[in-house]
Amino acid sequence: MLRQNLLFFMKKIWKKLPAKARLWILTVRSATCLYPRPTPTCANRIAILAAFRSCNGLAQGAKFYADRIEREGRIVIRVDITKIMMQHPVLPLEKTGAISLNEFMAMKLQCVLVIHANPPQFHLVLFKMGRRFLLDKKIIAYWAWELEVIPDVWLHALQYLDAIEVPSTFVRNALLPYTDKDIVVVPHSLGSPSRHKTAFAYDGIVRCLFIFDMGSTFVRKNPMAALEAFRLAFKPGEARMTFKVSSPQADCENLKKLEQACAQVPGVSIITRTLEDSALEELYLKHDVYLSLHRSEGYGLTIHEALLYGLYAVATGWSGNMDYMDMPKAFAVPYKLVPLQETNGAFKGLKALWAEADVKAAADILRGLRLEILAKNMPDA
Repeated sequence: MLRQNLLFFMKKIWKKLPAKARLWILTVRSATCLYPRPTPTCANRIAILAAFRSCNGLAQGAKFYADRIEREGRIVIRVDITKIMMQHPVLPLEKTGAISLNEFMAMKLQCVLVIHANPPQFHLVLFKMGRRFLLDKKIIAYWAWELEVIPDVWLHALQYLDAIEVPSTFVRNALLPYTDKDIVVVPHSLGSPSRHKTAFAYDGIVRCLFIFDMGSTFVRKNPMAALEAFRLAFKPGEARMTFKVSSPQADCENLKKLEQACAQVPGVSIITRTLEDSALEELYLKHDVYLSLHRSEGYGLTIHEALLYGLYAVATGWSGNMDYMDMPKAFAVPYKLVPLQETNGAFKGLKALWAEADVKAAADILRGLRLEILAKNMPDA
């Protein structure tokens, strides 16, 4: 309890510091951790550092990454950094197959580090490991970002890396103007699920789904637009909509707004409890259409998962998800690029554009899908 209170107090102090002060602290401290650093020695052993105890998209992506590396025959060590990234741990460490960072550092192994953490959390991980530990390590950052402009703290982090890996072409193109280091697109290796959607709207009701994390910027995930498209598309009784919300404690104010808005639309429900993998699979398979009118995605993991399970996916036709929107049953929603106007969070002060999905066009697609699904369910004449 004392540790949690201390972390909470430190986060409040950190948020009150001016942006320039925070950047100075991060960059100066990082420099003392890493420089001068000799050319690192490579190894066949890969240490993957990620918030494995969390349930957000970054954590899920890191799990897929670790599984892929193991399938390639290399030695993998999963290292949990959930608390160092100041994220809420949901899973017990023993259920993740990971070890703590302290335990990993005590092993003193020769290995390559792949850090699944965006700046400034990336810097916090470096601070914890320290210069002596990092001297002979090759450092790869696996970064996901949702805009075509990156913050200053990312620019400073680039100098500490040997290479960069990203989940999508969109993220690679965003980083390319800022560095001459290798940037490799390593998509999330989802594989083919053992179960696949075969029956749609069996009772004449089309079921829509959207899964998102309240800690991943509410305005970016844009669930209000998905709700409005659903409202415009269907008459009461024709369809149902489920919002699966992770990390509800991360943004209580906006969650309350979403709950109030959903209460005004018949057939809409919200799930906030943590689901095991099997329950999450069931959730996908109980629905027919995945609806995401996001303003930007570094990859859009849940959109891709839904498509692999065999659902229709209606999603904004911009950013990271466009790497796989040529799949069957994928429908890209028209959009226009609008200026970003965020005054809080990771996007604060950035002069960038992101997508505003055409809600009416999305509603038209949903209506068309309902007619298509019901027509397929009609017995042959």
